Amino acid sequence: MGDRFIVLALKKADAADFSKPLDKFISNTYDKERGQFKDQIDELQTLRNSAVKRLDKHESAVQMLLRYYDQVTVMEAKLPVSESEVRVTFTWQDAFDKGSLFGTRKHSAKSLVFEKSCILFNAAALSTQIAVTQNLDTDDGLKSTAKYFQTAAGIFDYLREYIPSNMPQATTPDLSVECLTALCSLMIAQAQETFYLKATQDKMKDGIIAKIAMQTGNNYADAYKNMQAPGIRTLWEKDWLSIVSGKQALYHALAEYHQSLIAKASGAIGEELSRLKRASSLLQEAESRGSIIGDSKSLRTKITKAYQAAQKDNDFIYHELVPEFDRIPAIQGAAIGKPIRLNNPASANFKDIFAEIVPLTIHNAVTRHNDRQKELIDSELKKLKDATQQLHSLLTELNLPAAIEDTGGDSIPQSLLDKSVALRNEGGVQKIDNMFNELPSLLQRNQEILTETSRMLDEEQNDDKQMRERFKEKWNRMASDKLTAPIRSEIARYKTIVDNALKADAIVREKYNKNRNYMIVLSKGEAELKNHIPNAESAGVAANSKTVVDIRRQIDIIDGMIAERQVIESELKSATCDITTKFLGALAADGVLRDEDISNENLGTTYNVYVKQIADSVERQKVVETELRAANQRFVAEKQSNNHLQRREQTLRDIAAAYDAFTELSAHLAEGTKFYNDLTNLLVKTQTKVSDLIFARKTELQALLGDLQKDLAKPNNQTPSIPSHHDKPPPPARPPPPNRGASATEASSTSPTQPQSSPAAPGQYPQYPGAYGQAAYPPQAQPYPYQPPAAPGQQMPYQQYPYQGGQQPVYPPHPSQPYAPMPGSYPPQGYPQYPPQQ
Repeated sequence: MGDRFIVLALKKADAADFSKPLDKFISNTYDKERGQFKDQIDELQTLRNSAVKRLDKHESAVQMLLRYYDQVTVMEAKLPVSESEVRVTFTWQDAFDKGSLFGTRKHSAKSLVFEKSCILFNAAALSTQIAVTQNLDTDDGLKSTAKYFQTAAGIFDYLREYIPSNMPQATTPDLSVECLTALCSLMIAQAQETFYLKATQDKMKDGIIAKIAMQTGNNYADAYKNMQAPGIRTLWEKDWLSIVSGKQALYHALAEYHQSLIAKASGAIGEELSRLKRASSLLQEAESRGSIIGDSKSLRTKITKAYQAAQKDNDFIYHELVPEFDRIPAIQGAAIGKPIRLNNPASANFKDIFAEIVPLTIHNAVTRHNDRQKELIDSELKKLKDATQQLHSLLTELNLPAAIEDTGGDSIPQSLLDKSVALRNEGGVQKIDNMFNELPSLLQRNQEILTETSRMLDEEQNDDKQMRERFKEKWNRMASDKLTAPIRSEIARYKTIVDNALKADAIVREKYNKNRNYMIVLSKGEAELKNHIPNAESAGVAANSKTVVDIRRQIDIIDGMIAERQVIESELKSATCDITTKFLGALAADGVLRDEDISNENLGTTYNVYVKQIADSVERQKVVETELRAANQRFVAEKQSNNHLQRREQTLRDIAAAYDAFTELSAHLAEGTKFYNDLTNLLVKTQTKVSDLIFARKTELQALLGDLQKDLAKPNNQTPSIPSHHDKPPPPARPPPPNRGASATEASSTSPTQPQSSPAAPGQYPQYPGAYGQAAYPPQAQPYPYQPPAAPGQQMPYQQYPYQGGQQPVYPPHPSQPYAPMPGSYPPQGYPQYPPQQ
């Protein structure tokens, strides 16, 4: 069956390693632990290794290829392979390349599109190999054969549309649009031919068989036309074009033969004869084109017998005029063999190895959503903290509640004692000093990582620049400045963050220095604290006066408001939603993800209630502040003021402010420490990513440099034009033999002076390469000057060998420009003379 149909060879691939690139990308991008997906990566590697090895001609092998194709397809959205992401290089050989002295046609690319295309090509090629193993004598065998050819046609049809829009860079000739178009049309023709065989086997009506045969010939005509497209004609085996063109004529002959039987049945003897005559002519053309099919002889016999019988009947009975062939109705083809499009997924029962990883589009959308969420939460928390800090500042400014607690003028206010105990319990000044001492080392570590990462990028860019200047356009890999632009932008952003953090640290330290002495005072015990605060006479305001009661009420409202805000802050930080599920659902439903709209809607639904609560709290604070200031003014007017009392109140105010500063600084320094540690983790990931990129680029540089050096080392097959005076002079004419009569004279006159080989006359010898008089290879492919062999009966031409007797011959000097012989050289040798062959 292999002689009836054309079978395609599979593309060969080099090994590719997924393990390290995928593990690093998953760890750096999805914040997973290194090695967490080792089993999945190993399974993918095993699947790829199975897909590129020698495959059995069985449906299970096709399904295995399609399963790997499906896996690579879903990987595109999750684990993209490129110069700047997952750096895995796929190398595939051209399917029609048989190799040469200078290697094979290969293409390498860091592209899953390229990998998918090659895998699909092999799935189609393997389908053709399985198709020819089916039994054409059975109904199931014919159906399976047609299905495999149609599957191959569907894959090629898909690839010729998919590759141009997704892989604009040229790869190997077998993946060109022209080649894929030709292969698609060839597979359709072979599928249609299978349906013709089934129609004849099922003994369908001649009208149906004629239409199927006509369409088969038409399909082979399309295939022949597409296979002759510029750039791909030389890809095919030497007999493919003759087979395809022969089948075109053969199946048109079959169509005319079966249509002639219909004409015979209807009594149209003239049409029958015209169609039989045309069928005979087409069959003769098919045989001359080299289409060898086992039943062609029986078809010749059928046509001849039918024509003779019809001619006899017409001569003796009907006497109908035989119309010209172009005057009878043309046979309309019936297209049954059609491409079978790929399913999605292409394989049966496909399961994603990396189901736990969301597509990178979703991951990036979730990241952007988290950034918006953090921005919203931080903004609302800042409103709360600023408002609460404003309350603390107001109480400190008014020296409350210490002022209403210190009406006697000689005791320590209870609120101040509570603050002293709280400050000591929280670590006091020593805590702040320790936190400040940690910041420089954290900052320095981050600065060192940024500096080293930038240095690595600069060094790699300089190496690439030097190679580009050296090899010019031959250095065809992506330029470093273009490749590393996103990483450099990321590093610049980190540097800006560090600079802003430095400015913030300076502000925090200035505030600490301003309040440190009073923090030390507050850290003392009650006795030492009492000694530090000046005594004064009574303020003259009763502790239970209406004014003091009003102030206490406002302070209680403020305390309740602060407690309420702590609850809001806690709930605001803990509020969550499953945005990933919503993104996946939107992407599956629409095919496009408008994440910003979905994110904003989700944030509004989740956080609007807290936003309103914070806004309401800030508005109520304004009322409380107004009422507190008014009550404090009445309190100040009622109490008796003096210098001692003013100094005491100022000291109490400063100590209270020191506690507020301690609380604020503790929170800021804790945030700063966490910020620097988190930044270190991000910078280490970036540095690791850069380190991996640099290593891959250096490896690529060495490989590309090696290839360029090999190209430079290849011999240059071009030679300069040889001056005319370097040509060899013709050999001396053979002296005439002695005159011994007419026969001798005639023999002498017919003796060639130098036999010349000439191509065989058309029709005398075949005109294919290697036949007598024909070059076995095209002139540009001959490693040595070609001398065609002599035809039978011809004289052998004079032969010259580059070396005879172990020495190089000395060419005779040109007559017009003689050369003096070199000392010690051999005398010029003449050409050997051979007697004429009889």
